[in-house]
Amino acid sequence: MNDPTETLGNGVRVLMSKLAVTLNKLFRGKLNPSHITVLSLLGHLPAAWALWNGKTTLAIIFIIVFGLMDALDGALARVQKSATKLGMLFDSVSDRLKETLLYAALAVFVSNNYPEVGVWVVPAVVGTSIFVSYVRARGETALTNKSEEQLNKVFTSGIARYEIRMSLLIIGLISGFLPSMLNLIIALNLATASLRFMEVARLLSIEDNANKKTPSKKK
Repeated sequence: MNDPTETLGNGVRVLMSKLAVTLNKLFRGKLNPSHITVLSLLGHLPAAWALWNGKTTLAIIFIIVFGLMDALDGALARVQKSATKLGMLFDSVSDRLKETLLYAALAVFVSNNYPEVGVWVVPAVVGTSIFVSYVRARGETALTNKSEEQLNKVFTSGIARYEIRMSLLIIGLISGFLPSMLNLIIALNLATASLRFMEVARLLSIEDNANKKTPSKKK
């Protein structure tokens, strides 16, 4: 059975790929992926402001519009064949900044509108979200003999990808079931980080065993 979140993600990537081609032609190649990444990061400032001030509808609009740009910068890099390791680092760091901005504003929003929610909930959402990303970052560093494509397959384990976390946040804001969505995000983050850790551990064990069997060269 196909993962519906992966199907949705593929649909978004196809849409962003088409938009990237159009923008590349429109700007004659002068618009680069870093411009999109910076614009997406800056766009999360008004999103956080709106959430902080309880302007839920406006916050949702900003999160959706500037959140979609997270896929657009990568699509533009593929169109221009300009993907770099520095660009991937910048994109990953900006994602963490965007998430931190939103969750800081979310803490204020929750305290003002859901006083029954424990003070630990939003920090737990932040911590477990960063934990998911940390496992990926450390895993990519540790797995030295894997290609970028192979690493991407390893780190698609689990449902709590960045775009899914943001989607669940939006659903919670729209439906009014935000406390339930936050608890769900925490649970999915822990499950995702665990799955990724176990997969990385399995692959590292294979690498270690292969290194032990490889005879060292005599000097």
